[in-house]
Amino acid sequence: MSVYKRRGSWFCDVTIDGRRVQRVIKGARSRAQAVKASASIEGKLFEKRYGLEERPEVRFDEFVRENFLPYSKMHKKSYSDDVRHCTMLNGHFGRLNLSEITPPLIEKFKVDRLNGQTMYKRKRHPATVNRELCVLSKIFSLAFDAELIESNPCRRVRKLRADSARTRYLSHDEEKALYDALEGQEWVKNIVTMAIHTGMRQGEIFGLTWFNVDLARGVVNVRLTKNGKDRYVPINKTVREMLERLPRSSEYVFPSPKTGGRIVDVKNTFDKAKRDAGIADFRFHDLRHTAATRMADKGADAFTLASIFGWSDVRMALRYTHATDEARRRAVENLVKSSPARDAEVTKEKRQGARPAVSD
Repeated sequence: MSVYKRRGSWFCDVTIDGRRVQRVIKGARSRAQAVKASASIEGKLFEKRYGLEERPEVRFDEFVRENFLPYSKMHKKSYSDDVRHCTMLNGHFGRLNLSEITPPLIEKFKVDRLNGQTMYKRKRHPATVNRELCVLSKIFSLAFDAELIESNPCRRVRKLRADSARTRYLSHDEEKALYDALEGQEWVKNIVTMAIHTGMRQGEIFGLTWFNVDLARGVVNVRLTKNGKDRYVPINKTVREMLERLPRSSEYVFPSPKTGGRIVDVKNTFDKAKRDAGIADFRFHDLRHTAATRMADKGADAFTLASIFGWSDVRMALRYTHATDEARRRAVENLVKSSPARDAEVTKEKRQGARPAVSD
């Protein structure tokens, strides 16, 4: 360590493990004061370098309120979901300090959440628990970056196995039954039509404005997507005719019938129509699966699907390329057409057919 004066100010120059650090010593009036202050600076740098300094204790709920939620609001589109998740997480960990939350405590939280029931008295899905663990892990990641904890305890907790490759799609008979059940609810029926024929997500449809509809080019510009990238989605004849019939009484293509503003949800009406139509195990997001499945069944390749649906990874589209029974049946039938045994049988039949008829 060296102490020197330059342009009327005292400086210290410290090297720890080959790393050089320079600091200005504010308020020092003499070399003795500068040397004394530089020794304190050197000690703090040493403790920080080797993790010997004492970290302040911060409660989990305070860190969530003052650090994580402001971060989520600024950087994440799932802020409203994070607020809900954090309310639940505060109920489990809120009174504990960040340093007191260990992997065994998080493991117990994971098991309790999986074995518990939802507010509707239903079994909680593993995927739901995994999303909660992701939020918890991000909280600890921010705390680690702020040097409030030594490591992220969530890194030592395995996530649950969950089947994320759900490909439930609407059959044509189910589609007809759903439309019949939505009779009198034209605004919801139009939203369903948009979802089936474009594959747009629910939030993308709710936020679609007339400014982003280009009937001349036959596309809609989807903004504020899940991956943060705008994309253009072609519209077919069914969607075009529907859009041309809709009144432009609001900036939104599908405004709320009550407020005229952006729709918040269609869950109640949609769920009632499902029950009336006798459609089980079906969610609104499965309309997107329906669109992808039907496009793939009509010959759309994985790259085309990825472009339309906004998937950055083409592997997301591969599960739809042979999803329907009709596509599977065609694939198997194609084996018959190219079978050597079948070719030999056809050749034999042709030879037999070419023989002259024998008269009595």
